[in-house]
Amino acid sequence: MSTTSIRMFNAAGLNEFERVIAEIKNGNLKSIPEDLLFNEDFVEAYDLVINIEQVELKNKNELIPYIAQQLDLKNNKQLYFNKGLWSWLSAFYFDNICPVDGKGKRKINESAFYVLKDPKNYTKFYRHLLAYPSRVYAELEDSSKIFLIGSFLKRGEVTEQFGAYQEIALNKGIIDAANILYWDDATKNLKRGAASKGGGSARRLVRIIRQYQMTYDLNSMKGNEIVSLLPGEFAKWA
Repeated sequence: MSTTSIRMFNAAGLNEFERVIAEIKNGNLKSIPEDLLFNEDFVEAYDLVINIEQVELKNKNELIPYIAQQLDLKNNKQLYFNKGLWSWLSAFYFDNICPVDGKGKRKINESAFYVLKDPKNYTKFYRHLLAYPSRVYAELEDSSKIFLIGSFLKRGEVTEQFGAYQEIALNKGIIDAANILYWDDATKNLKRGAASKGGGSARRLVRIIRQYQMTYDLNSMKGNEIVSLLPGEFAKWA
């Protein structure tokens, strides 16, 4: 495994990364050129020397903790919104987050998955495959496990439903309630049916929680207290 110091894309690097992603999507390129990652025309050094490795970690629950720990993200929260850093990291770990399939192709999504967007545009900002889950992991630690299921090829129902609302995604009590309801310790995965659209599902929980936020101080409540407020449709999950 090769070790290197992290970099950040400058404006030219961000533009080039966008172009490279489009070229890969169109089949004109197969991978991220090394020149993009290390050429001083595109990158600049980060203030602190932080080393990372080209690790063979394909799943969220492996790569996200590694990155968060290397950055000491819990104590460096100013990095949450560093567009150049997170975009460079997604280029560096492109094989992890956007692997080649059996036919030698990659499933390329919209650029917001790889290039960090302005946090003011939250509906795009939270789509980044590394920055968003790393922030959730740094803030919520073990409670974030419900966001870190499987590979990066699927964002997952919980990420889509809970992540769309910042006041929900980073609220430990709410996420603890979701873990109580939907996390299966035996399989280390969601309980069957949690990702459906039916009664008591994660999608329904988000709707109920958004209603409760108008009348309850959920920021001061623990997960089991929030679960105790829920209507009968959630009883089968608790």
